[in-house]
Amino acid sequence: ERSRSTTSDAKGKFVFDTLPPGTYTFAMQHAVFDSLGLSGATARATVTDGKGVVTLSLPSFATMWRALCGTVPLPSKDSGVVYGTVRDARKGAPMPEATVELSWLDLVNTGTKLSANVTQRRWKNEAQSDARGDYAICGVPTETQSRLRASYLKNATGMLDLPSSIERVRRHDLVVPGIAASDTTLRGTISGTVSDDNAKPLAGVRVILDEATEVRTGPDGRFAIASAAAGSRQLDFAAVGMTPVSMIVDVMVNQPAFATATLRTVSNLEAMRVTATGSMRRAAQQFMERRKIGFGSFVDSTTIGSRGTVAGVFYGMPGVTVQRQPGSSNARLFALYLPSTGTGQCAATLFFDGVLQQDQEILSTISPDEIAGIEVYQQRLTVPTEFLNKNPLCGVVVMWTKRAFRG
Repeated sequence: ERSRSTTSDAKGKFVFDTLPPGTYTFAMQHAVFDSLGLSGATARATVTDGKGVVTLSLPSFATMWRALCGTVPLPSKDSGVVYGTVRDARKGAPMPEATVELSWLDLVNTGTKLSANVTQRRWKNEAQSDARGDYAICGVPTETQSRLRASYLKNATGMLDLPSSIERVRRHDLVVPGIAASDTTLRGTISGTVSDDNAKPLAGVRVILDEATEVRTGPDGRFAIASAAAGSRQLDFAAVGMTPVSMIVDVMVNQPAFATATLRTVSNLEAMRVTATGSMRRAAQQFMERRKIGFGSFVDSTTIGSRGTVAGVFYGMPGVTVQRQPGSSNARLFALYLPSTGTGQCAATLFFDGVLQQDQEILSTISPDEIAGIEVYQQRLTVPTEFLNKNPLCGVVVMWTKRAFRG
C-alpha cells in the first residue's frame, strides 16, 4: 500500500481509518523539528485489530540538554542552548576547532536599593566545535536579543543578530571563510529580491551587509552584492515606512547566494505627515542655537552618516541605553532608554521633526543617511521648553531629518 498521511488535532491525536493489518513505520514531521535541525520522529508498530495506539513525541528540553550539554546541570526556565554545525565556505566541509561566541546585553544595577545605577553590561559565552564541526553553547538567556560569531584563526563570520525567542533550544549553522589565514580574502556574491506583502517589487530599499556595505534595490526589486566576504553574513533590509527585516546569509566561495525579503508597511506613521508647530524652515538654525547652549548631547550628519544602522548612532551617546525589543522576530527593532528622575531607567520621550511620538516604532523605519541631527536631553530639567511634555521622570530624544532642515 502507498504511504498515507494525516494531521494531528489540537490535542495531538491522529487517526488512520481502514488501515489493513500489518507492520508499519509511522513518521512525524513538525516545524519544531526543522528549527532544531532534526529530521523528525519515527515509530514502528504492528497493526492487528485497529485498536492499537501509536505514540510519537518530540524530545523534551531535558533530553536535548543532556545530548548537547552533557553533565551541565539543567538551567532555570529563562535559559536554553544554541547549537549547530560550523562549515568551511570553500568546500562546505565540517570545521573542527572553530570558536563560536555568543554575547548579549543586559541591564545591571550597580548601585543600591536607595540609589540605583542601571547600566548596560555585555555578557559572553563561547564554545569550540568538535571533530564533526558541531558546537553547543549552553546557558543562553531566552527572551534576550543576542549576537553570534564564529571564527577560525583570522577567518570569522560577521556579527550575526539573533532575535529574542521563547524557544529554549535553537539551531544556527555557521560558515567561516576557510582554514588558512589567506582565506580572509575569499569572496562570493549575493543577489535577491525585495517585495511588499502583496508581492509587489520594492525599489530603493536599503540592503546593508554586515552593517557596512550598502546597495539599493532597482525598479524590479532586485539587488546584487558582487564581492561579499565569504562566510555567514547578516543582511538588513530597510525602507521608509516599512518594517525592517534582518536575515543571515551563508556566502560560499564560487557559489552565488540568493536572498528574498518581504517588507510590510508600518501601520502608524501618521506623525510623519503632521506639520510641527512653528516654522520648520528654522529647524536647522534652532538646532545650532541649542547646541551652542550645551544643555544636551548633539550629533549631526557628519557622525550619523558613518554608522551602518540607526541603533549604531545611539551607541556611546551619554546616558542612552539601546535595548533590543524582547519577543520580536526582528533583531533590528530597538528602543531608547534614559536615566529616570526616580530610580533605574525610563523609555525616552521621542520627538521626530518636532512632533511628539506616541511610541518609538518610527526608529526602525528610517536610515542614518536620512537623519540630519539628534539631540539628547538626559534630565527633564535640561529639556528646552519646546520639547517639554507630560512625562516628569524621563528625558527627551529629538531627531531631525534632512528634509526638515531643508525646510
